[in-house]
Amino acid sequence: MNPSTLRAASKLNLIRLLASHPEGLGLEEIQSVTGHKSIASLKKDLGELYMIEMYPYSPTDAVDLDFDGEKVKIRLPIAVDSALPLSPKEWSLLRSLLVTQKTKEDSALNHSILSKIDSVIPSGDWSPYQKSKETIVKAIGEKKILTIVYWKRDTREKETRTLAPWLLWEENDSYLLAYDLIKEEFRSFRLDYILDIEITDTTYPNLPDTAGEFLEGFKQLFGADSENKDFAKLWITDSASYHLGMKLILKPTGDQKQIGDTLYREFQAPIRDENWFVQTVLGYGTSVLVSEPIELKNSIQFHLQSIAPSKPNLHAQS
Repeated sequence: MNPSTLRAASKLNLIRLLASHPEGLGLEEIQSVTGHKSIASLKKDLGELYMIEMYPYSPTDAVDLDFDGEKVKIRLPIAVDSALPLSPKEWSLLRSLLVTQKTKEDSALNHSILSKIDSVIPSGDWSPYQKSKETIVKAIGEKKILTIVYWKRDTREKETRTLAPWLLWEENDSYLLAYDLIKEEFRSFRLDYILDIEITDTTYPNLPDTAGEFLEGFKQLFGADSENKDFAKLWITDSASYHLGMKLILKPTGDQKQIGDTLYREFQAPIRDENWFVQTVLGYGTSVLVSEPIELKNSIQFHLQSIAPSKPNLHAQS
C-alpha cells in the first residue's frame, strides 16, 4: 500500500472508530486500537481529520471533532461511508455535460447514465439558475421590482434585498445588476448566491444616471475582456487542482515541491473578488496553500484564527 493510501485509510479508520463510540474515547484508548506509535502522532492525525478532501463539501461540512482534554468525540453531518447525494441542479448539470460529451464520443456508458438520470428527473433543455434568469428577464421587461434572499458569502448571512433589476450579465459568472432601493445605489448579485427571488407590484423608480459609470466599474472587475493585474500564487495538490480549476483560471508555472507525503504544484490565478477568492480557497483545506500575495495570506490566516476556537487544538498540544 502506497503512503498516501495508507494515510487515508488510517484517517478513515479513526472516523469509524470514533463514530462507533458517541460517548467519546480517551487518547490512550484510541492508541491501543489504532496502533499509533505515539500520542503525538495520534494527535496530529486527529487534528487533520477535518481537512480530509471530500469535494464538494468543505472540511467543516464533513467532520467535526470535540476534545475536552480527556475524550475525543466526533460529529458527522454526512455519512462518510455513503455515496454523496446530488441535488436536482447537480443532476441536471451532469446530464448537460454527458449530452455534450455524447455528441463527441457516443458510448454505451454515457447512454446508460443518461437513461438513469432521465428516469429520476425531467429531461430537456436546462441551464444553471434557469428559473432565476427567467424571473429576472421578465422583471426587467415589465419594469417590476424584485425581492431576493441573498447569501453573503463573506459573512455567511442571508439578507433580503429589494431591487430594481437593470441588467442580466452572463459573461463568465452570471450576475444580476440592479438598483438597491434601500441602499440607494447600484449593486451586483451573483445568481448562484440568490436563494429565492420574487416579482412584486412595487412601482419601478426612475434609475439615477450613474448606471453607466457603475457598469464600467463592474466590467473592469468582472468583464471577460478586463485586464486583471492581481494574481495569487498557489501550491495545489493534483486532485484539488482539477476541482478548483472549474472555479478559478489556473495557470501552471511548472514548479512543484514535496511537503511530507504530498506533492504540490504551483499555479497562478487571477483575483477578481478577494472575499469570494478567500472563501473558495478555504474550502479546500490544506490541499491549497497560498504563497503570494502577502495580503491574501494574512486574510486567510485571519479567517482560520476566527474559527480556531471551534476546532480541537490538537496540533498545539503535540
